[in-house]
Amino acid sequence: MSDPNDHALETLAQRAIEAARAAGATHADAVVEDSRSLNVKVHEGRIDTLRRSATHGLGLRVIVDDAVGVVSTNDFDPEALAALARHAVALARLATPDPANVMPTIDEAEAGILDPGDAAGRLGTYDPAILAEPAERVIERALALERIARGADARITRCDHAGVTLGDGAWVLANTHGVLRRERGTSISSGVVALADDGMRQQSGGYGVSSRSLAALPAAEAVAREAVARAVARIGARGVPSARVPVVMHPDIAASWIGRVAGAFSGEQVMKRASWLSESLGQTIAAPLVTLVDDARLTGGLGTSLFDGEGVRTGTHRLIDRGVCARFVYDLYTARRVGGRSTGNASRSYTGAPGIGFHNLYVMAGETPPEKILASVERGFYMDDQGSFGFNPVTGDYSFQAQGFWIERGEKAFPVDGVTVASRSLDMLRGVTAVGTDLVFDGSTVSPTLLIAEMMLSGR
Repeated sequence: MSDPNDHALETLAQRAIEAARAAGATHADAVVEDSRSLNVKVHEGRIDTLRRSATHGLGLRVIVDDAVGVVSTNDFDPEALAALARHAVALARLATPDPANVMPTIDEAEAGILDPGDAAGRLGTYDPAILAEPAERVIERALALERIARGADARITRCDHAGVTLGDGAWVLANTHGVLRRERGTSISSGVVALADDGMRQQSGGYGVSSRSLAALPAAEAVAREAVARAVARIGARGVPSARVPVVMHPDIAASWIGRVAGAFSGEQVMKRASWLSESLGQTIAAPLVTLVDDARLTGGLGTSLFDGEGVRTGTHRLIDRGVCARFVYDLYTARRVGGRSTGNASRSYTGAPGIGFHNLYVMAGETPPEKILASVERGFYMDDQGSFGFNPVTGDYSFQAQGFWIERGEKAFPVDGVTVASRSLDMLRGVTAVGTDLVFDGSTVSPTLLIAEMMLSGR
């Protein structure tokens, strides 16, 4: 899956690190990004936004006597690169030295990595059909989303959003230890928000999906009808009294929560004692039903990548293994600080320094169909949308405005809004009593349906 342009990006990265050496850097790495996107939004049967954009940028990181300087540019002229390198070195000389500031050697970065020449194809991260998709067809897909949503139910008054975005990009990294990495990827997303008439107000229902390949993207009709179903189901929503009840989390809500929980597994947060799991490695923190995975090698995953933002090979890590806190994740800097090894979780764009991130994050599917999870709840709350308030990353406290359905005798009795759902994430993890079979990889952070034994529902 190589492209002639990839070699031009490699040459540019090499020139940047050579300029850094000439400017006095002990070590250096360069990241070059080249990406394109097409974004289409429609409103009332007409194009509202049609935007093509491109990103071409280079980030240079240098180490001088254990201190770091980071700069970026969109000017690739040789003289501009030389000036950029001098600026990076000057910044490093003003920074505080730290022996943990390192860059990976070939041995550290390369072991086990797949051949980047064809791995994008094998891992399903690159689809030439997306590049070949005519703009006219993208526009028609967006128009179809709105048209189908508007026509699916008489109670749908309009669409707040209907759009399609597609893109492709190449990413190259080189460092002075001889590490050279490149990847290419594509993506396409489609979504619509439908508004249903509810007397004096409107109820919204949104649905969107993303994919690495054109063929894997659901048809516009399926996306539109799901959004309509969500909007119409909210008509007549009302409040309920405050109570402690079981909460069934829709996969979207569960994924949103898990994405916030994941921050507690960051080696940086653990190192700073800013994680509510800092002292929990090897301990039981969740129900045995819960296994949380960060998988960089998932075929077709939106977060799939052969290597991380420092060029270190990626892999698959169980953060929670059947309820046990099994692993924290690190980039090179935090790994050195705690005397460990990078887990391949450095995240970086050309505009900044590496940090810690995740790839494809998901709760492993369970054995209970979602309809059986619902049927098991005598009285409780089914949560399928959330609003403001939020999540405390230091304590794990969870508190969100919520919408969903009141559950009576295992069935959705009526739609609910105007409530807040709250708990502590540790209590929620330990209180998972059922995990659904409905795991779908339609994002980089996903989850099946989860049943939490008890949460505080604050209503009227």
